[in-house]
Amino acid sequence: MIKKESILESARKVLSEQGIGKLSLRKIAAETGCAAPSIYYYFRNKQEIVAGLWEAIAPDLLRQLESAADKDQAYREFWLARPDDFKLFITHSEYYPYVSQTPAYDNLRSVLGDRLHALNGRLMDQIFTH
Repeated sequence: MIKKESILESARKVLSEQGIGKLSLRKIAAETGCAAPSIYYYFRNKQEIVAGLWEAIAPDLLRQLESAADKDQAYREFWLARPDDFKLFITHSEYYPYVSQTPAYDNLRSVLGDRLHALNGRLMDQIFTH
C-alpha cells in the first residue's frame, strides 16, 4: 500500500522537474508507482496534494519566524530562498484557496497578523520581477 508521504514526495519531484503547469494526478501516481485511483485514498485532488506539501514545509517557516527578532524579514528571507514554493503556495490561484484553509496557514496568520497580505504583495513584486 502506498503512503501519504510517498505521494507528497512524488508530487514534489514532479513539481521540481516539470513545473506547476505539468502537475497531474496521473504523473504523481506514475512517480509513486501506483494507479492514479490509489491516490484518492489520501487526497481528493491535486489541490489537496499541494496543500499537503504546504503542511510539510510550513513548520520550517514557522520555526524560522518564532526564532527571529524581525519576523517580517524572516518571512521575506524564507520565501526569497524558495521563490518556486512561494509561487505555488501563495500566488497560484488554483492552489492558494486550499493552502489558506490549512491549520498551518492559520498559524502563519496568527504570527504575522494583518501584515501577511502586505508582505505577500511586496514579495510578489520582488519574486515576479527578478
